[in-house]
Parts: sequence; structure tokens; C-alpha cells
Amino acid sequence: MNEQMYKIQVNGRSFEHDAPEISGQQLLTLIGLRHSVDYEILLQIHPNEFEPVEIEEKVDLQKQPVTIFTVKPYPEAVMDVDDELYPFTEIFMTPVEIMNVAGLKEGEFYLKQLVGHQEITYKNDKNHVIALHDHIKFVSCKTTNTTVS
Repeated sequence: MNEQMYKIQVNGRSFEHDAPEISGQQLLTLIGLRHSVDYEILLQIHPNEFEPVEIEEKVDLQKQPVTIFTVKPYPEAVMDVDDELYPFTEIFMTPVEIMNVAGLKEGEFYLKQLVGHQEITYKNDKNHVIALHDHIKFVSCKTTNTTVS
């Protein structure tokens, strides 16, 4: 069966969806965000005009070749790096960009994301794109051994 894919662009990144409609919640899930109350979803209807999309609202993807959305965290969104809170406005950031926000030098540190009792390391993938949500938690780790005197 040849299933049609619908092209979606979110904050400049391309995604595909396999149904002719997508809800706000489905869009957030598609791009890797799980906390639906933390984001404002805007649908581009003209080059400089957007309209809000509610979580349960369905958007028809058949109207245009690429449906363009902007997703932004609400102003109070923060990330936790080494138990310090840092506000963010982008929903996609790399570990390098997160370390820059936290004032950590790329060559000296790498990040681990804490998800419950699991750790996701970005030691060998500093340019991996991470979908951020409010209170996402990271810890920094030294890349080099420290000497003990």
C-alpha cells in the first residue's frame, strides 16, 4: 500500500505525517515534545500571519504542499543544568547550545540528560537536536580526568 506522507515544517525543521489532518497534540508528539501545556502552537496562514492551534484542534494538511508551524514554549519555560535553572525560548537545541546557555565550555564538558532514573549521554553526539520541555534536566560531566593532589 502506498501511503501518502504530508510535509510539515516546525521552527524551520522538516517532518512528515501519515494522515491528512494533525491535532496540536499529535504535532507536539511528532516533534518529540510530551508536555502539551508548555507550548504555544501557531499555524502560518500567510507569510507574516499566524493563528493559534489548540491541543485538540485538527489542522488540514492537504491545503498546501508544506504546512508551516511555529512552536514556542511559554515565557516561564526553564531547563535545569546542574541544579541551576535557565530560561529558554527555542524548542530545539543541541547539547553545545545548552552548554553555552549554562556557561560551560564545549571542550571541557559534555551533557547527560536525566529522565527519571535513566541517563542519556551526549558525550559523542554534541550536535544532537533535543526537543526541550519545561524543567528538562541535564547534568554536566568533565571530558578530561581531573588530577588529585
